[in-house]
Amino acid sequence: MNTTVVICSANRPQILAETIDSVICGQSLPPREVIVSVFDQRHVAPKTRAHPAVRVVLSSIRGTCVQRNVAAKLVRTPYTLFLDDDVELAPSFIESMEGLLGEAEDAIAATGFLVVDGARGDRGLDRDLAKACALNYVRKENNYDHEEGQNLFVRTAIFDKVLFDENLPLYGLLEDLDFATNCLRYGRIIMNTETCFAHMATPSGRTSGLRFGYSQIVNPFYLWRKNGKPGLPRVIFHHWLPHMAYNCRRALIKIPSDRNDRIGRFTGNLLGFCHLLAGRIDPSYILQLSRQSGGTFTAQAQACVSDAGGDLMRVMAGTQHRD
Repeated sequence: MNTTVVICSANRPQILAETIDSVICGQSLPPREVIVSVFDQRHVAPKTRAHPAVRVVLSSIRGTCVQRNVAAKLVRTPYTLFLDDDVELAPSFIESMEGLLGEAEDAIAATGFLVVDGARGDRGLDRDLAKACALNYVRKENNYDHEEGQNLFVRTAIFDKVLFDENLPLYGLLEDLDFATNCLRYGRIIMNTETCFAHMATPSGRTSGLRFGYSQIVNPFYLWRKNGKPGLPRVIFHHWLPHMAYNCRRALIKIPSDRNDRIGRFTGNLLGFCHLLAGRIDPSYILQLSRQSGGTFTAQAQACVSDAGGDLMRVMAGTQHRD
């Protein structure tokens, strides 16, 4: 047993408990330990805390990146597997990953094939369906080099050089892409098509629509400025335009099955663009936004847009003065 599993979670102890039970009991080669990183011990069920293979660690700040870094510094096995708290793995996942990195000495990390993703729909996935999809996965292509890092299996030694960017707070949208980009400086990342995982995209306990919408705009641009990935065309055509269009359409035409706060997200999108135009590129600004969103364009959102608009006017005035 050469792998430690790291799972960060917030506000959904039952989902977390089910995922941990599945990982511990469902793998052909189980992990040596599961480190659960939370900012409040109440977010881990008593049964989970009492399991001998589980270690619960507390972060002083809530946020995926901070919580992962706290756990990463405690890992003592050769390999670390970062998991979302709402996934199902193929039974051979850890065994396949250990075998792959044992043979591919030039690889620093690997990830499995995403067989189904509940985030691509409006309702998420039921765990039984996710488990069935992972169990019945059929490989259709060979391994290939990869550049992203969702549920990444890494050599633990990388933590001496690369950790998660704590400037991406709370949900830390695209933190896995940033981490993978930095890992690529030290070796390949392999898409291991021999094994897979299913992402349920359970909606409970997540960041508010207002905050998430802001991150959809600001985080991709921040990462492009930081290290060039995602590239600017991808920022515009893969992140900005689809998210804005989808959120706007669903805000105007509500679908009963849509569990997401589209008004909040679209409001956050607008705020993000206002701040970028005003020269603010600060993902941590979401910490200043209210948790409450949805229903109407909130008074706080209006104030933020007004404030960002004032910044933009000052920037334009300064440019005209220089001219």
